[in-house]
Amino acid sequence: MYELLPLAISAIAVLITFLYASWQDIKTRTVLTTTWYPAAVIGGIAALYFWYQQFLQPSALSASILATSVIVCIMMWVFAKAGMFGWADAKAMILLAATVPVTPFAIWIVPSLALSTLLNAGVIALLIPLALLIQNILRRQKAPFWLMCSGMPVSGDTITRHFGFVAEEITDGDEITREFLPASSSVRALKKSSALSIRNLREYPEKYANELDLYRRAGNVWITYGIPFMIPITLGYILALFGYSLSDAILMILLG
Repeated sequence: MYELLPLAISAIAVLITFLYASWQDIKTRTVLTTTWYPAAVIGGIAALYFWYQQFLQPSALSASILATSVIVCIMMWVFAKAGMFGWADAKAMILLAATVPVTPFAIWIVPSLALSTLLNAGVIALLIPLALLIQNILRRQKAPFWLMCSGMPVSGDTITRHFGFVAEEITDGDEITREFLPASSSVRALKKSSALSIRNLREYPEKYANELDLYRRAGNVWITYGIPFMIPITLGYILALFGYSLSDAILMILLG
């Protein structure tokens, strides 16, 4: 019991960090690097104590826990480096895998606390496209199915208050015309110089003055919604911390 007390302190420190990171993610879709430092120090000390206790009485379970933690850390770094995962989200998962290898508040959760958190987050994140689809249907919006599940129309006057990417190609001739962009346009929008990135529009209004003026005159503009993924990660972590796995629950329901 007492050997898990440091992990409990570490788990709480990580939870507080995740909550603060979620608040930043909602506000700006970015998380300050310094956010992770306090929990990394507290959790690092706790993890060292935990592993010291484990190595005094080595077992196959301890080895598997350590291997899983290392694999998660490497996997998250590779995914972030390849652009498949946001750096803030990757740092959150690396922090979790390194400082809270097991949950101190529940029986061992398979395959690990970090992976269970990630699976829970994935299930929760899947609810967002469903919510957007229902919202767009209720508002009688019309767009390609992928966009109905991933975006929404917003006022051109306030487009810079949102997060995500412009999902329409709007041109100004004798009259304003518009055409929905393919789903792959989000990849183009990741480029630093892309006018499709709402962040670029917000941070460089002089450079994109023509585009901003066009969006204002166009009225509503469809955008893809930038999901603050720290929210699903935090919710997934809370569930996993107390031994709840959404993926296991879904499998149990499907298999009867």
